[in-house]
Amino acid sequence: MERARICLCVAGRSLAEDAVHVAALRKRIDIVELRADFLDPAELAQAGRFPGMVGLPVILTIRNPPDGGRFVGEERERLALLEKLCGGGFAYIDIEEGCVAPSLEALARAHSVRIVRSLHDLNGVPADLPARLRAMAERHGEIPKAAVTPRSASDLSRLIGAIDDLGQGERVVLGMGDIGFPTRVLASRLGSAWCYVSPPGEAVAPGQIDPQTLEDVYRFRATGPATAVYGLIGNPVMHSRSPLIHNSGFAALGIDAVYLPFSVPDLPGFWGVADGLDIRGLSVTVPHKQSVMDHVKAFDEIVSRIGACNTIIRDGEAWRGTNTDVEGFLSPLRDAFKGTIPAGLGATVIGAGGAARAVVHGLSSAGFRVLVLNRTPDKARALAEAFGARWAGLDEGDIAASAGFRDLVVQTTSAGMAPEVDTDPAPDFPFTGREIVYEIVYAPQLTPFVRRAQTAGCSVVPGRRMLLAQAMRQFHLFTGRDYPKDLLPELEKGFD
Repeated sequence: MERARICLCVAGRSLAEDAVHVAALRKRIDIVELRADFLDPAELAQAGRFPGMVGLPVILTIRNPPDGGRFVGEERERLALLEKLCGGGFAYIDIEEGCVAPSLEALARAHSVRIVRSLHDLNGVPADLPARLRAMAERHGEIPKAAVTPRSASDLSRLIGAIDDLGQGERVVLGMGDIGFPTRVLASRLGSAWCYVSPPGEAVAPGQIDPQTLEDVYRFRATGPATAVYGLIGNPVMHSRSPLIHNSGFAALGIDAVYLPFSVPDLPGFWGVADGLDIRGLSVTVPHKQSVMDHVKAFDEIVSRIGACNTIIRDGEAWRGTNTDVEGFLSPLRDAFKGTIPAGLGATVIGAGGAARAVVHGLSSAGFRVLVLNRTPDKARALAEAFGARWAGLDEGDIAASAGFRDLVVQTTSAGMAPEVDTDPAPDFPFTGREIVYEIVYAPQLTPFVRRAQTAGCSVVPGRRMLLAQAMRQFHLFTGRDYPKDLLPELEKGFD
């Protein structure tokens, strides 16, 4: 099976604008889709010049609004345009599943232009997708294409099943949006002829990324039918730097593997995806660190103690789980104390979620006296009592209780992350400048909480160090090999 090509989708108002994008990205792409429905009318009439302008195989597409396009004329006008342009050197013409155009089809055959027969669903994954794909695949000489929109992990599982049902043969099948994103990166694994990309910041369809990210972050050129799949499950996950960390490690060590973000709003529906792709290992983030334990056959003592699991590894037909957050949290903290954490220090932990459980466990095991502050006091109490810590709420009066627990302040909530980038989880917390502040949010690096701490003169441990430390432990669990530490300085720069 040939590996999938990279197809740049250009949708400028002029041919010159589109040609500039092709020239800028030429070394990274193999084929171009001209979305001629985006062109100004005068430019659309001249679209036949485009293949000669770029010198690459070009797909001609003129899409109607119901299929995500911008052509507003009558159907007979659209078909007449396609016929007029068919002999202009285009390698492919994209026409819809139900388009009846015998004269266009005959003209395409006469000019050796391949027809891409496409099905689009901007709202979901059709229940009859397998049958429709098979019907398109039976059209001699045409390439069946489906671009659908999974709204859940269950939808993604059905889409992967429909792809498998096609068997061998040339096709392009993909899921749009965040949930469908893995089907783009795994185009070669799923048998698609190409993957659509866009110029940076100019995605035409939901989920398109630029070719540099596809190649450099997701190892697209190195991914094939036998590539092992790992990933991150959570909601949201598309912001995560974990793919860059793990895929950089795979590349450096020559491991045939790829690590992807899986946006999973419905965890029970995801296990069909995991089986369909034979996923070997997963990182787990919010909101699934506790609920994933219901599906794990066996987990180690640290998971039992914390009540949260951030790493699962396939063990035959089942999964086993562990948690790398604790050591990932403690490793940068030891560095902050020059290798040895003094006994008896006081620590305030803000938040009482899954990440906080790992942090409180780690601090308690390292000899800290711990106080948990949370906006919902009952949650703070439940967490604190599980680990023999103190607890309080987050109003001004409760924060006063932290006076004896301020050698270290750890922020474990999602406040400061998108979409809450302007949120400070404890705006009344009084920094004196003597505290060490540990922010586990890593993007953005300067959250409102960190800015206040730095202004007061506090030393700050950034969240990227915890992310890197726990990811390195996961990498070893996934591969049995140590993460190449010489990559770390460059990776840290990528967080700035």
